[in-house]
Amino acid sequence: MCYYNGQKVTRAEFIKLKSLEKAVSKYNFLDKGVISGFTDLEVAVIVATPDKTNFDIVQMEWGYIPNYLRNREEVKRMRQGYKDEKTGKWVDGQPQLNAKAENLFVSERSGGRSMFYDAAKHRRCLILSTGYFEWRHIYRKDKRTGKRLKTRDKYPYYVSLPEHEYFFTAAIWNPWTDRDSGEMVNTAAMVTAIGNRLAMWVHNSKRRMPTILNDELAWRWISEDLSKEEILEIAATQYPYEQMDACAVASDFLAKLDPSEPFTHAKLPAIDLSIEPTDEHQEEVAELPQQQSLF
Repeated sequence: MCYYNGQKVTRAEFIKLKSLEKAVSKYNFLDKGVISGFTDLEVAVIVATPDKTNFDIVQMEWGYIPNYLRNREEVKRMRQGYKDEKTGKWVDGQPQLNAKAENLFVSERSGGRSMFYDAAKHRRCLILSTGYFEWRHIYRKDKRTGKRLKTRDKYPYYVSLPEHEYFFTAAIWNPWTDRDSGEMVNTAAMVTAIGNRLAMWVHNSKRRMPTILNDELAWRWISEDLSKEEILEIAATQYPYEQMDACAVASDFLAKLDPSEPFTHAKLPAIDLSIEPTDEHQEEVAELPQQQSLF
């Protein structure tokens, strides 16, 4: 989830955080309509200056690399998966584009110390976003019985904040060195939280969303010496769904000049933010046009 992020800041003159600002014209990488976490494109990341009095906008590799990985070959195995030599079974890849808020300090798998522990405590940053892309899963119905089938279709949505040209999502970063080649790179992962009502409708398979922060929380996230409890509290922030918007986009949005352009999919049920979605709301409805925008 949240593996596709927009960073196209074309109308704003400045990137502003609290009372601080940076001229957009100084950066030639804030023009990406969509960045896929599965490509080599870097993402724009906001970090505090060493004295914590200002911020910088830098680029980092999207996909957290833990320091226990020795070289790029091991990174590739982690991200893309590999065949276990002992069992002969395929082990799915873990690209580490996201870090769950609840697993910043405790590993989801082992229950021990998380690979993100030190970064969450000492290397917090923000990923700049003009909107992110997420898939809604719709189950088909049997035409004869009307019952739900196991088959499901995926429809992409573009999620944004209509009152803001850009916004900040919580993230963490880690400096990594390839011990064979000497390559040094900074890598980042976006923090995700349990979704609000809009996310429950759009990302209905897992019902999660990026941790979107207002200016006050964004500045605290990167500049203050926070306790573990404060970090977890901010990381779990649910941005108000009433201040967000979502519209369906074309299935081939990655190839579009404007990937965020609204698109109407036939048989796509409408979203109703006045209620929390149930499984019945995620079933295909024949010839029902999908509303383009929620607001």
